Amino acid sequence: MHNEPDTLRLSASEQWSRITTVLVTAIAGAEEAQRLQKAATQQLDLAQYAISTLTDELAAVMAIPGRRERASVHQFEPVLVRAGDRSIAA
Repeated sequence: MHNEPDTLRLSASEQWSRITTVLVTAIAGAEEAQRLQKAATQQLDLAQYAISTLTDELAAVMAIPGRRERASVHQFEPVLVRAGDRSIAA
């Protein structure tokens, strides 16, 4: 003879109640994750802005590897002088 464990069959309303609890909990968790994601995104944006601002401020007093220095004076391209033309215009 096959021995089956005694199982308790839930009524339809008890099944719906359990399913509803699971779904409500899952939705609340998803909403919380979405809220935390938004807060984390804002914090990362603020941190990136702070680092950019700090880097710009430090560039004035120190060389930062991988960053081109800003020219404080316009630099002209060199002018080619022909070999026979060494006179200075008056």
